[in-house]
Amino acid sequence: MLALARAGGTARTSELIATTGLPRASLFRMAKALAGEGVLTLERGRMALGPAVRAILGVHAAQVAREDEARQQRMPNLLRPAHGVAGGADRRIALSRPSVRRSSRRFRIGFANASLDNPWRVALMHAVEHGASALGNRVERVDIRTANYDAARQADDIATLARSGIDGLLVSAIMSPDVDAAVAEVHRSGLPVVLVDRGVSPGVPHTSFVTTSDHAIGSTTALWLAETLKGEGNVLMLPGHPEAEPAQRRLAAAETMFRSFPGIRVLGIRWTFWYPEVTRGIIEDALARWGNDISGVWCDSGQQGLGSLRAFVAAGKKPGEIPPHTGGDQNLAYKLAIRNRVKLAAIDYPPAMGGRAVEVLYAAMCGQWVPREVDMPSEVIITKGHSTRSVRADVLAEDHVRWDLPDDLILSTGLGPAYNPRSFRIHYPGNRYNRSAGRLVEDTP
Repeated sequence: MLALARAGGTARTSELIATTGLPRASLFRMAKALAGEGVLTLERGRMALGPAVRAILGVHAAQVAREDEARQQRMPNLLRPAHGVAGGADRRIALSRPSVRRSSRRFRIGFANASLDNPWRVALMHAVEHGASALGNRVERVDIRTANYDAARQADDIATLARSGIDGLLVSAIMSPDVDAAVAEVHRSGLPVVLVDRGVSPGVPHTSFVTTSDHAIGSTTALWLAETLKGEGNVLMLPGHPEAEPAQRRLAAAETMFRSFPGIRVLGIRWTFWYPEVTRGIIEDALARWGNDISGVWCDSGQQGLGSLRAFVAAGKKPGEIPPHTGGDQNLAYKLAIRNRVKLAAIDYPPAMGGRAVEVLYAAMCGQWVPREVDMPSEVIITKGHSTRSVRADVLAEDHVRWDLPDDLILSTGLGPAYNPRSFRIHYPGNRYNRSAGRLVEDTP
């Protein structure tokens, strides 16, 4: 189907055999089954997309165009994309050329991870491991190394994994020239390199980058907070880690959004390193300095969101008295907001991207074309009754929270409703005793 799409919807049978590498008999057997459902049409020496597919494509294109137009009408001018950029018919997906030939042997996968210092990082690890486990006997070994935010160590991890004979590499990168150089060297050697969560510097060669829009997280939550405050108020900004690309992008997007509201004053920007206890201390100092003058708190995730909410509760703020907050991901952040009747908006940063990154890497190792960038969708989550003119809830926080599961549960993992980080066990080649390589870091109450 991809080969037909690249050929404009119709192609000679001989061209499809050469492009896909399928035996002639296998190709015809599948094609006949698809033709019976209207997916393909078969002519002498040619195959083409069938009426069912063309109808779906036509309906989808029209639906996308209508949704884009409606969404742009709801957006303020500063959020509307330039003409032709977001139109459904004009969207193009850049693909990476296959770097290896298809192989029938089992693959060896390496994962160079930035850190495991908070529950979100552990959830990403679990999603990667689940993705590897789902490949079953198609994987010979999975070798995982974590650098604990040490760039030199991660660069060495990448080089060591490459020398160990892996067939493909996953990287959640620390921002560093050393890491950039290590990624580029592995890619030049012919191995597919898939980045997940955190990318590398522009121009550094890689196969694919699986992520979620940090710009959307930053700008959408800032827009919601500004509109919730009716364009007037004092906002404290609490970004994550200063050396993490997602945190930098979210902060820049939020700052740009707040500047479009002249009545919004930023009291200060305090880096939290995504640690709840660090955030709690920041809020305690802020309350001592500004007190009730804090109109809202912008957080780029629930890691610092829960630390902020705890500080307000400890300061004696009663339900309904805590200013509006942003920041999701973690179960406890939603629990605290709902219990204390706090207006909250969030876009989860889905750890499910870990499992998707494994799928993309596997496709690349098999010699398939893969997207240069995969943008994982994520829903807007808002407490009941607190949508604004421009930002409306896809899911209510009251429906998203899991009261029956641990506080340090990270949501949107793609691991199913029964996923519990405390009892997570997984089997894949290379681990021992079905234990995950990720361990939860205990949080200070």
